[in-house]
Amino acid sequence: GLALFGSLLFAALPWLPPLRRARAASVDLDNCNGCTRCADDCPYAAIDMGPRTDGAPFDRQAVVDPGLCVSCGICVGACPTSMPFRRASDLIPGIDLPDMPLRELRDRVDREGASLAGKSRIIVFGCDHGVELHGLAEAHVAPLGIPCIGMLPPSFIDYVLSRDLADGVVLAGCSEGECHNRLGIRWTQERIARTRDPRLRKRVPLERIEMVWASPVEGWTLRKRLADFRDRLERIAPGASKTDREKAAE
Repeated sequence: GLALFGSLLFAALPWLPPLRRARAASVDLDNCNGCTRCADDCPYAAIDMGPRTDGAPFDRQAVVDPGLCVSCGICVGACPTSMPFRRASDLIPGIDLPDMPLRELRDRVDREGASLAGKSRIIVFGCDHGVELHGLAEAHVAPLGIPCIGMLPPSFIDYVLSRDLADGVVLAGCSEGECHNRLGIRWTQERIARTRDPRLRKRVPLERIEMVWASPVEGWTLRKRLADFRDRLERIAPGASKTDREKAAE
């Protein structure tokens, strides 16, 4: 019976509807200056730098190959125009994901941050392919899923802490050495360590950032590290959080 079922399923494959694939990253030339960071960071060589086509005073522009792009968003995290602080104009970076625009991520951050209450409020940015975020939400914890942890620009951490949307930020991704998108963990670690562009700004206190790398079945690891992180935040001397935010605002 199993053999028959398997044979029928195999025979039916050509008639099954195709899996929906996320749309490839798109380039906005009004905000692309041809810096090459997205091409340098793409794990799949899906971005090339071609000659400028809009007459802007830059030599090159990013060109995405939809056949190679997996919509991980690492290029978005690499773009220097991915700045959530921008309010004078719409938040449209030089390269973005059509199915998860960066402005929508900022809107989610604003909403979740406004809803947090209590001491040691934490926003968790988690990779969709890493540890499961379901069930983490509490009055003081807001989990936000993104395609890859490498999609998150370091400026978002600065934004969360300097705008007092949370007291700490957790970055949760795949198990170390098993990154679904190859370089998401490595690039994130180097950006936070301020050794790779875009670098985390020096004004951001590292003690308010926690990084957790765990597989989808290691939810206990994230919960344990989250509890430990919250304890550390609570042990920071009273008033320290305010001082950090005042320094960040300078």
